[in-house]
Amino acid sequence: QAWFFPAGKTPVSLISRLAHSPMSSAHSPKSSERSPLSGGGDSHDGYPNIDRGGGCDIGQMGTVPLLAEEIQIDDHDASVVFIFPRDEEAGGEVDAKASKDDPQAEARKIFFRWDNPVFYPARLTIFDELEAVEEERVSEGEYQDLVRKMFLAIVQAGGCTASSSSSIDDDEVFLKVAMPGTEARLGEIAEYYRYRMPVRDEVWVETTKRQPFENDEGLSVPVYLEYNKDTAHMVQDFRQIDEIRLIMKWLSERVNVEEMLKQKVIVRMFPACNYNQMLELAAGWASLRSPHLAANYDDVELVRGYFGEHIGFFFLWFASYKKGLALLAMASFVAWIAKRVAIALDSTLIRPWLPLFFVIYLVLWVVGFNELFKRKSARFRQKWGMKDWNSQQANTLPSFDRKMEGTTAGDFWRMMAQAVTGIYITTFAVAILGIAIINGEMRLNDDMRLAAVQPYIVSVLMKVCSFVWSKVAFNIVKWENHRTRQRFDDSLAWTLASVKLFVAIFPFVQLAFLEPSLNETCKASLIKAALAVYSATGWPLGTLPLTLGISALNGTATDGTNLTESDLSFLEGYTSTTDKHVCISGCYPIKCKQGDSQNNGFTCLDICADNLDTQLMTYYGLQVVSAVVFLLIPIVLTKAAVVTEMVKVSGHPGSTFVAVLRSLAGFPFSRVKTTGGTYSLLQYQAKCHGSSPYEYGSWGGSFVEDFLDIAIGYSLLACFSQLKPMMVAIGTGSYFIIYRILAYRMLNVTCRPWPNGSESIGVWQEIMDSIATIAVTCNVALCTFVMEPIKHWPLETKLLFFILAEKGLFSLRSLICAMLKDQPDDVTRIYDQIDESEKVLTIPPLVASPKAHDFSRVNIGLFNRGLAQRF
Repeated sequence: QAWFFPAGKTPVSLISRLAHSPMSSAHSPKSSERSPLSGGGDSHDGYPNIDRGGGCDIGQMGTVPLLAEEIQIDDHDASVVFIFPRDEEAGGEVDAKASKDDPQAEARKIFFRWDNPVFYPARLTIFDELEAVEEERVSEGEYQDLVRKMFLAIVQAGGCTASSSSSIDDDEVFLKVAMPGTEARLGEIAEYYRYRMPVRDEVWVETTKRQPFENDEGLSVPVYLEYNKDTAHMVQDFRQIDEIRLIMKWLSERVNVEEMLKQKVIVRMFPACNYNQMLELAAGWASLRSPHLAANYDDVELVRGYFGEHIGFFFLWFASYKKGLALLAMASFVAWIAKRVAIALDSTLIRPWLPLFFVIYLVLWVVGFNELFKRKSARFRQKWGMKDWNSQQANTLPSFDRKMEGTTAGDFWRMMAQAVTGIYITTFAVAILGIAIINGEMRLNDDMRLAAVQPYIVSVLMKVCSFVWSKVAFNIVKWENHRTRQRFDDSLAWTLASVKLFVAIFPFVQLAFLEPSLNETCKASLIKAALAVYSATGWPLGTLPLTLGISALNGTATDGTNLTESDLSFLEGYTSTTDKHVCISGCYPIKCKQGDSQNNGFTCLDICADNLDTQLMTYYGLQVVSAVVFLLIPIVLTKAAVVTEMVKVSGHPGSTFVAVLRSLAGFPFSRVKTTGGTYSLLQYQAKCHGSSPYEYGSWGGSFVEDFLDIAIGYSLLACFSQLKPMMVAIGTGSYFIIYRILAYRMLNVTCRPWPNGSESIGVWQEIMDSIATIAVTCNVALCTFVMEPIKHWPLETKLLFFILAEKGLFSLRSLICAMLKDQPDDVTRIYDQIDESEKVLTIPPLVASPKAHDFSRVNIGLFNRGLAQRF
């Protein structure tokens, strides 16, 4: 089968004969003498096999959760899949007859280490061939033929197997790449990159006469050794994710696959799914029908074994967050019950202080959750052998420009990225303050149109600004010229989080703390100020002017009674006086209740608290709903894309739209037996990758975006749930559902992400710590300036309370952090024992020196030599 040319038009080349070449189904020929990375290695005893989680018979049929139809399971001998487009005449994307501009420069972008022969098995002949025809026009077809030939030669030199097949509609070619299951080549690559592998339990017990280590959570902790020929017989078999990592590490040092995608040499590449592991995950962890909403350690181990430690730590954190939310929900329910009881008993002494107890618990929960997860993360980092992973196994990005490092230009672009971030934050803050100021001016003119919709406008503005920044941030981070993918992702996370968290929190901070002074109403007397405030909305419920029937327009009742300042006693605590004016706070009362000792016998709900409540629930509701919707959309898109292609080639006589609707409803897309080709698992996975890949900015989500959505909800809960404890109950139920949908999407929709390793959740732990710091200050400020009874205290007393309470909670937080060390004692103890055990496993004991010195004249006895002879 040709790579991309239609039948009968394939040029004579190595690529055009791929299907008939030994390279299409076998690994490279062996060589007896070569450097560790010069080519395919010999097979020899002592190297472990590759454990791909069991295999399927060739041609076996099976089902996947997203489809009702059976598909062919073709994941055998596949670890990494590359998809090459064919010519346009064959239905592909390549215009083979088009002229290729500057082909040598384009080829050097792909083989970016073209001037360093160490990284290639032989001279890059592609440049010789291009140079030979540089006086003639090089077509896109000829260029792609040479690039693909060179790419296949590099894959071959890696010792990989390769096989090709056409897509169901014959417009693409699938190249499956893997390592031979019993070959030594993967071991050679692992040794070259100092890849660490876990020791087998039976080897550990036999060698050390000790049982495997176990941490305080009851988890078995294996010992990890750097892979080499001496340790090969001790370690466990390579997993498929180890194979994928090592193959891509080999390729990424020689080929810029992102440039191949950009030049459309390949249209997609992804790690091949493993059908047996998919079924195991789909049966429990990713099942939408499973009654068990909580995840356990077995689920996390399955996730780590299929998606890698990077995704594994994310779901470990998410599972811990769900359990923590359940505890917080119980506390909020207790607080709600206590408030209802206090109201029923009319306890004016206890009721105002109940929120303060919930605030203390909330702050302790935030701090405790973060610190406990750090300890959990340390245990799993040790169990999974991820210590120092980021520094040892990081790959340099092809886009990294070494010439920019340490230069003025490099510093300038990093400063520009920070400047744009600051400008965006400032612009958003000005917009929120502007809306508040305009609303205040309109209220003074008896125009309440903006006031009625302000909470909803602000909520929508927050979502829009957050969405826009998600599109801008990715390009800004590119300016910073990061060396590794981990550094790029960390910078992207901070850039996104700094703005999006500000966008999420600032409007509530403005409403709670800035609004009272920002929109004050000042007049010559209290009565005039009150009439100016309430002329458009009327007097608050439960106040004396409303009871007496006094008009808020002119201050006179129908019986001639005039408004007096004593009738406005409910405003005590909401006013301030200057030499010439009396000012009413921008957070004025809108509903009051008599019978309380506070505020001259009144307990009032002010407009800021009411708007804050509405705005908070609106935004939080949008956050939860959008999270669910954006998880469901890729499911629909992917299912529609797969069914559309199946209908196209199946001979289905009916409507494609009807077929998609039937499939979405869970039925086979056709009632009649179709006559077309058989759809395969890898073609299904390729369609998933095409419609909803797991990468930034796509419908399939990404690690940064998934974590950020949850972090925003977490920040709102941590900072403002004391105002609306119902948020905790809504969040708890929602996140249990979101977790399950996210697991389903991750397994069945987004195409298998690259199984990267990681030491923990990385920079997200720092972001969570920052949220915890903000939460302490925000909660104390709300208690002091917004909530009863402290908000009615004198200003000096409130400031003193705020300082003492904040310092006290920060001191308590520091005490908790000191008590709950990031690395638990059991982890330190096991690391110490592992250091000793590695010597036993890898270093033979020293024997007596064969050249012993003469010690006959050495005397270390109690007596000197002469006295010793006398005795």
